[in-house]
Amino acid sequence: MYTEAELRALEALQGKSTVSGLAEELNRSRSYVSELVTRMEAKGLVHTSREGKQKQINRSDARAIELFDSFVQQYTHIPFPELLGGATLRILYCLQSPASVTQLAEQAGVHRSTVHRSVSPLENRGMIYKSDGKYRLNDDFEGLSTVAREFAHLRHRHRIEDHTESFTILWESLDEFLVQTRTDIEEDAFHLTGPELFQAYDLPLMARQRRYYLYSETVEQVSPAELCCHMLVIDDGTRSQSYCLLLLSETAIDRDEVLQAAQKHEVDEQVSNLLEYLDTEGESRSGRLPRWEEFRELADEYGVAV
Repeated sequence: MYTEAELRALEALQGKSTVSGLAEELNRSRSYVSELVTRMEAKGLVHTSREGKQKQINRSDARAIELFDSFVQQYTHIPFPELLGGATLRILYCLQSPASVTQLAEQAGVHRSTVHRSVSPLENRGMIYKSDGKYRLNDDFEGLSTVAREFAHLRHRHRIEDHTESFTILWESLDEFLVQTRTDIEEDAFHLTGPELFQAYDLPLMARQRRYYLYSETVEQVSPAELCCHMLVIDDGTRSQSYCLLLLSETAIDRDEVLQAAQKHEVDEQVSNLLEYLDTEGESRSGRLPRWEEFRELADEYGVAV
């Protein structure tokens, strides 16, 4: 996520500085620090400006950096840049609740050996302990998981800011996010989703001039199961749920796949209600689902068999 060198520079960069000033603080060459600052600016950690011939460097006012500072200042004897660099922030992101080595490796997308290598120094300093086979953060350091989540949020924001100034992140995980914007984005990692994608299944749904994208570097195409979950994140009103019911009826979505996607997007209760509604032909109906007769009429209109 972020390197030890970048976190060391953040720790050293108090107030405005220059490349020469920061190089002196870090005891590194000007060329090294110049390249480091370029990488940090690309990740949204710092801003730069010109004053005469000097490049001025300012830290970002992101909440992640503010929280990082609070730990650095409170525990001056702990080398946080050394401990949190590399994969450790990814693992801390997943430690909002106790987790085993296997769970941390799967959730953080790293090898088990990387988990052991990252948590060992944290465990030696009493920041993490193991109980019942699962790692947990010590009470005084529970906030480190929030620090990791804020750094991930900063990374997501900076990725979308490269394409538009106006946006809202609706859902995010460690490496993916769902964003609403009015701007068309043509970049490989941004996948069109939401109302506009329903048209791909002959289910036209008005997008109201908004665009919705899933940012993911691993997904090649948004699946019907993910589209259903994205729609519920965007809007879980009666109209949206009715279109999700049509999508579930029209496409052969594997039930386990849609339930897994629902858990990932934290809409598992809504998706379970949709599946139960279809299984019982509307006899089991939560407050926002249409009456079965109304849904049958909508399905007939679009030629969807229910």
